[in-house]
Amino acid sequence: MKVVRLHAPGDLRLSDEPVPVPGPGEVLLRVRAVGVCASDVHYYSEGCIGDQVVREPLVLGHEVGAEVAEAGPGVADLAPGDRVAVEPGQSCGECDPCRRGWPNLCPWVRFFGTPPVDGAMREFVAWPARLCTKLPPGMSFAEAAMIEPAAVGIYSVDLAGIQGGEKTAILGAGGIGLSVLQAARLAGAGKIWMADPIPERCRLALRLGADRALDGDPEAAARTVREESGGPDVVFECAGTNEAVEQAVALAGFNARVIIVGIPYPDEVRFTASTARRKNLTMVFVRRSRDAVERAVEWARDGSMDLKSLVTHRLPLEEADRALRLARDRADGVIRAVIEV
Repeated sequence: MKVVRLHAPGDLRLSDEPVPVPGPGEVLLRVRAVGVCASDVHYYSEGCIGDQVVREPLVLGHEVGAEVAEAGPGVADLAPGDRVAVEPGQSCGECDPCRRGWPNLCPWVRFFGTPPVDGAMREFVAWPARLCTKLPPGMSFAEAAMIEPAAVGIYSVDLAGIQGGEKTAILGAGGIGLSVLQAARLAGAGKIWMADPIPERCRLALRLGADRALDGDPEAAARTVREESGGPDVVFECAGTNEAVEQAVALAGFNARVIIVGIPYPDEVRFTASTARRKNLTMVFVRRSRDAVERAVEWARDGSMDLKSLVTHRLPLEEADRALRLARDRADGVIRAVIEV
């Protein structure tokens, strides 16, 4: 099978490797679509995310739409030909977070495209059947690949505790930010401001439910949000930069909740402590998703969430390097580049 491996920052190589054999409880998946996420870009650009360092050639990719090619021993609820979205994290089930219902916080999780676990930028992968969700009729594989970022958006809104009517700001209108936008609207948020430097993203944000979408200079956009809103009740940082974290704290209202969704580089978060303290802010950090995949599938099926519009670029596996560079450079109006296998 064809496989794309990251050998060093910026060094992707296409190779041929054996097709894996599914074990008990696993299915062999024929990968059809893989979304390029910001975490993939971090590994591609820097070779690490915090203390997770690429030390051996690694297959990236964890946003997956796939087709079951073979069912392993003991699998009864999936069969060859079934089309699925894939939960990319296999938690241990035994640690304290897992036993308390927080598998996304499992310290022993095996997660696609996170060292040393290979991801899905390849033709086939073996994965537990219990982590595969059947797709509704008519959902494309590219849309299925967007289920994972949609689940992160839904979970982020869960953590925000939106009750209804809250003034809300979202910094960053990539795939995650636009998923947060749609989930926040469904949760009953009040007026929603969105900010992103890229005009195309802001235009889509307005179509997907933002009341205001501000492009151009991020600092100026943050000031405008603060002036117009008087200080939002909830601020989501989805840009993945320390500057955006600082802006989120600066524009938040009193007793507001600031939800840090993005992954900053370098591995630190900076903000003015006195500002956060005087406003009595609550800061919440997001780790992947929890109990949100089924909702993402359901809401995409009934049209409550538009995942198709997140896919702006489609490239073959052989052009994985171009897909990652597009995402890294935020070029050509990209929101999500999807590798079609």
